[in-house]
Amino acid sequence: MAIRLIDRSEKVLYKGNVYELTLYWDRESIGRCFCGMPPFLAYIRKDGINFATIDCTSGRNDCFFVEKFKEKFFVKAEWQVRFAKDINTIPFVELLKGLPL
Repeated sequence: MAIRLIDRSEKVLYKGNVYELTLYWDRESIGRCFCGMPPFLAYIRKDGINFATIDCTSGRNDCFFVEKFKEKFFVKAEWQVRFAKDINTIPFVELLKGLPL
C-alpha cells in the first residue's frame, strides 16, 4: 500500500501557548528519491517562534523524530523525541502531549 503524503498547516492553543505545525511535501521530487524524501518544510512554532524541527521521510510511515530547534547547525539539540506513528495522520495535540513542553 502506498503512503499517502498529507500537507498540514495546523494551529492549536495548548497549555496557554499557540503552537503551529507546518508539514509540506515536495511532490515534484518524489519520483527522484531512492529511499524516501524528506519534507520541503517540517517544523513546529510556539507563539510565533521556532520551537522544534521534524525529521521524517516519505518512505517511512512508522516513525518520525521531533527535536528542539537549535540556532547552530552542529550543536546537539537539548531533546529529541521519537514517535512510532505516522506523521501524516497523528493528531497535532497528541504530538504536543509527547513533547517536553
